[in-house]
Amino acid sequence: MSALDFEGISTAQAYGREIRHARETAWCWQARADRLERELARSRAELAAHQAGLLARVRSLRTALEAVAPLDPVLKRTGRHYDDGHPERVWDACYWDAYDDVARREGLPPARRPMTREERAEAAEAEVLAEPIVTRRLLGLLHRRWWWRGQEYRTRAGAERAREKAARDARAALSWRRRVHISPPMVAKSP
Repeated sequence: MSALDFEGISTAQAYGREIRHARETAWCWQARADRLERELARSRAELAAHQAGLLARVRSLRTALEAVAPLDPVLKRTGRHYDDGHPERVWDACYWDAYDDVARREGLPPARRPMTREERAEAAEAEVLAEPIVTRRLLGLLHRRWWWRGQEYRTRAGAERAREKAARDARAALSWRRRVHISPPMVAKSP
């Protein structure tokens, strides 16, 4: 007759119960996390809807103001443009100062202000130059390679040259002024 290990059996059952309990707890937390993610997504959608409504209200007020007083100095353009391309007006500029004051107090990053074409080109160049060049070593000091944007370079100078060229290209892409050629209208000659 073989002896049953009742202690081992009860230990295995206790482990099984603990594992089931841990799984149920994990599922509960996962369900809660999913519920909170849905709530966050809904809140973000509501915020976007409110923002769209407020922007539409401001646009209608601006249109009415332009119709009533088109030469008012508050409606002058500052020469800067938003990311979507529409120009900044003098009366828009007061918003950024108020936003930055509150953001500084609350620890938020400052507002992304409208920029001129040259400022936008400088920002794009600085963003590319801020990307790090990663050094990877193989076999200690015998084999080193430098990586930038997924490309491998034999020397650090080569990686830096590639980064500088990409920065120049980013700057040139944004500072290039479009030249629109308008051809004279075609006029049919009368007989």
